[in-house]
Amino acid sequence: MKRITASLAAIGLLAGTAALADYPEKPITIVVPYGAGGGSDIMVRTVAPYIEKYLGDDAKIVVENRTGASGIIGWQAVHDAKPDGYTIGVITTPSIVTKPIEGKAEFTWQDFTIIANMVTDPAALNVKKGSQFEDVTGLVDYAKENPKVVTMATGNFGGDDHLAGLQLEKLTGAEFTFVPFPGVAARNATMGGHVAVGSFNLGEAVNYQDSIDILGIMADKRSELAPDVPTLKEQGFDIVAASQRGFAGPKGMPEEAVEKLSAAIAQAVNDPDFRKDAQNQGVVLDFADGADFSAQLDAFDKAMRKIWAESPWLQ
Repeated sequence: MKRITASLAAIGLLAGTAALADYPEKPITIVVPYGAGGGSDIMVRTVAPYIEKYLGDDAKIVVENRTGASGIIGWQAVHDAKPDGYTIGVITTPSIVTKPIEGKAEFTWQDFTIIANMVTDPAALNVKKGSQFEDVTGLVDYAKENPKVVTMATGNFGGDDHLAGLQLEKLTGAEFTFVPFPGVAARNATMGGHVAVGSFNLGEAVNYQDSIDILGIMADKRSELAPDVPTLKEQGFDIVAASQRGFAGPKGMPEEAVEKLSAAIAQAVNDPDFRKDAQNQGVVLDFADGADFSAQLDAFDKAMRKIWAESPWLQ
């Protein structure tokens, strides 16, 4: 009886291993927690055929938009899904980190299986062509001498654009008046001269340099998308801020599925055709595997919790 039981167990183990080796055997759903046509949605729909290509064996990806509550609805769906590798989702910073800090979500980023990061789009300070501000130093000096006079367009309060502006205030002692705008309206307001400066990502600015000047990006190094644009660090301001877009699944996904997905995403990011598509869309590619992405999320989480404890960005 013991021999029979052991044999059955061995057969079950081999069957499970074989099943994982054949992954994926059915379509993989990628949940996008934002609306169709937005940056995350376009990114996923653009990269999906390449991920299918590198997963091989006629892999199929289905993109599903589950919108609402600044991403929380979609992330909750991923969180609650069966952890079999067939439902994953796009996660974005800062919201995957900041919404739990604000008490608006019943999960944290640690409650997911982190698969890989694909995009790191650095925050940028942008002004209308012909602005009085030619560099970040001039902008900061003026904002220190004239508190609250300089208007800064951002996305919603608590978003990456707003948090980047808060970090600049905290580091320099400058004081801005933040003006929130939905979607690309912050860029439009900046181009139209309705605000003095716009805080929005490089990917949103790089293809509009005929109308705006990018004073600097909040990154460790210059971007391939805009090699002539200096970092804030080069200008004496030690700030790194960005919006990241990556992939995660429910907690407890099989390691083999995570490894296959991560490898396929890495190959997609390095595919010359995809890189060309991404550049045309202003997408700042930056692959990191699950371990590295988790370390980045952990560092960002700690930094945001410190800011929240000292001065909550939502009152």
